[in-house]
Amino acid sequence: MATTAAAMNIDVEIHVIGSSVDLFIKANPKNQQILVPSDRPLSAFIEDAMRTGVKVKVCSTALRERQLKLGDLVDGVSEVIGMVTMIDLATDSNTTVLTY
Repeated sequence: MATTAAAMNIDVEIHVIGSSVDLFIKANPKNQQILVPSDRPLSAFIEDAMRTGVKVKVCSTALRERQLKLGDLVDGVSEVIGMVTMIDLATDSNTTVLTY
């Protein structure tokens, strides 16, 4: 959905929290899992999203708990932000939030 929305010129941000941070770690074998029925690795969907302009922002606490830095994540992850910033962005009156 993020890729499609970005292709429709909608500003899209993915806020990565908790264990979902693992999906953005460079050379993580989880990223190479083939998804059925598309027969593509998860990393391909992440790359597609970022290529279409989706901004990926990662929770600072989730990084700290895993002893990771921004440089440990796949290219294109744009920013590390805290929970207060995430809540502030999500509750802006001009923002629509989809949660999965």
